[in-house]
Amino acid sequence: MNKVNFLFGIHNHQPVGNFEFVIEDAYEKSYKPFIETLEKHPKVKMAIHFSGWLLDKLAQKYPDYIKKVRHLVEKGQLEIFTGGFYEPIVPVIPEEDRTSQIKKLSERIKDLFGVKPRGMWLAERVWEPQISKALAIAGVDYVVVDDSHFKNAGHYEDELTGYYVTEEEGYTLKVFPISKKLRYLIPFENVDDTISFLKSTATSDGKNALVMFDDGEKFGVWPGTYEQVYTKAWLEQFFTALESNSDWIDMVSFSDYVDKHSAMGRTYLPISSYSELMEWAFPTRARANFESLIENLKKNGTYESMEMFLKGGIWRTFLSKYTESNLMHKKMLYIHDLIQKENIKDQNILDEYWQGQCNDPYWHGVFGGLYLPHLRAAIYEHLIKAEKMIDPAHGSKIEQLDYDKDGLDEIILKNKKLEIVVDPDYGGRVIEIDLRERSYNLINSLTRRYEVYHELMPKAITNDQLEKLGKAKTIHDVVLTKEEGLQKYLHTDWYERFSLMDHFFGDNATLEGYASSVYPEQGDFVNQPYDIIGKSRLVRHGHVWVGSDWIPIDLEKSFNLKPNALEVSYKIKNSSDKKVSLWFGSEMTFNLMSGDSDDRYFDWGEKHRASYVGAFETKKLSIVTEYEKVYVDLETDDIVKYWMYPIYTISYSEGGFEKVYQGTSLTPMWKFSLLPGEDKILKLSLKV
Repeated sequence: MNKVNFLFGIHNHQPVGNFEFVIEDAYEKSYKPFIETLEKHPKVKMAIHFSGWLLDKLAQKYPDYIKKVRHLVEKGQLEIFTGGFYEPIVPVIPEEDRTSQIKKLSERIKDLFGVKPRGMWLAERVWEPQISKALAIAGVDYVVVDDSHFKNAGHYEDELTGYYVTEEEGYTLKVFPISKKLRYLIPFENVDDTISFLKSTATSDGKNALVMFDDGEKFGVWPGTYEQVYTKAWLEQFFTALESNSDWIDMVSFSDYVDKHSAMGRTYLPISSYSELMEWAFPTRARANFESLIENLKKNGTYESMEMFLKGGIWRTFLSKYTESNLMHKKMLYIHDLIQKENIKDQNILDEYWQGQCNDPYWHGVFGGLYLPHLRAAIYEHLIKAEKMIDPAHGSKIEQLDYDKDGLDEIILKNKKLEIVVDPDYGGRVIEIDLRERSYNLINSLTRRYEVYHELMPKAITNDQLEKLGKAKTIHDVVLTKEEGLQKYLHTDWYERFSLMDHFFGDNATLEGYASSVYPEQGDFVNQPYDIIGKSRLVRHGHVWVGSDWIPIDLEKSFNLKPNALEVSYKIKNSSDKKVSLWFGSEMTFNLMSGDSDDRYFDWGEKHRASYVGAFETKKLSIVTEYEKVYVDLETDDIVKYWMYPIYTISYSEGGFEKVYQGTSLTPMWKFSLLPGEDKILKLSLKV
């Protein structure tokens, strides 16, 4: 009789800082019922991975669940996989952190389940050849990646029925290919379809192995899957089918298969991830053309034969595609340098720092990731905490260094309460305002960008409409929306969203046009370079359109950090031989984490939620988020007019299109005239 080995595994993960109700929902809809179903089928062997942060949450809140998992491990029914404790993208964190995070999770698994893990789950299956060494040093014997990794290395489908060995500097590692076909079948199609596919790969020698290892959340949390997997008993039927066909389907653990069967050969995999992520990672223009190419190949019936020769972007492209992602990553590296410099061994500091490496907020595809401000806030929270513990910064400090690794210096001003990062090369903007005592980055916003998936908005259906289809669909096969009418919030910014961005407005500028990023910008200051002329002083010799004249204007901007305040001084000089009338605004972005909560507001004598749109006049206003205990005052030297509006992005996640509050734009404005050679001094301060 022909036989086949089926190696099945699931990966359970929640990002650092995710909401407790999300974790509880995933537990009730996926983690708990999956294990309860598995308990009823003792002949089914499989693997499971928990990211460390989630594992600690489950161990704290659901100890009985951990006992059930341990019992299945002790029976030999479950194999536990290790990974980076806080689920980092392994290739883009420092080498010593790679091994340390893996060892930390392996030790936690030993404590909870009494076993030393041999296999590893690689976050987002992001592979770069050099990581083989770190994984091997950390005690990993084998890892699962996607079949696309192997296909891009030149392996055909019929060569992906086992595992291969790779190496880096002589450190060897076994690598298993995950079947994309099985990822799309399970749990979305009929159980018989999966059984038939397995049967088609069975051989007389019984050596062939097929791997299915994917997110545990697709068994209950993804849209429509709870109904499919548990209410309609898909998982129960699947396990029953595996058991009833156990005469030719060998449900084996990864460790048993490795110990019994030799490798199919040696391979060297290129930089890869799963095929969908490599599409998402492309810059927007390239992504649109790549997806069009794939669609055309599918229509022509040539996609499957050509797929192995198609390769999208690489994960690192997210760091160039999204400045906000790069800034989090480079802050992490900045703190790594502090750790190395101070030779930090304190585990509390390292844990804070490692939590800042959690992958989810650093990228964006069909999952919210970068677009979710609470996940970005968690990254900043832990990185700021780590930095405070290393460098409490008693007194004021000023540094000039290439903070964002673009080849040009930034300015860092730091004391016990505040840390400010100034980017001279892009409008002299402030890219980070850390309220250190609250471990809170007050900016933490996101630019409104065009995304390829915005073209799909007219095709989107609601969850109610999905349920009427009567069948779960993979998130890659259906377009959902969480609410109707989102198109009106779809705007694209022509400059990136940070603070102290210098605008010169035209006479026809309106708040409505400004809020939609369609207005007459008259100056060349917003996204242009400034020169550093002192430790914390910048200047740009720019121009402003006044009427039909391109007038030379010098703008000098100074930053002064006080014990509890940032003071900013503008000196605007008319360097022409004509009298000019100017309309200047200094745009700031503050993220209060929710636009519609009563405990998050701006107060200038009357309180308004962060979603307020309007114009008003004041000399002082307060910025408050009571939950995080953030209380900041913004003051100008005189009463000025403000424009205020919320920043919403429209992103696509596993739950569909959604509107996300990314912060509030707040712009104090001054109108004044200058004679030839005359200058104007403007001042504002941000007080904690």
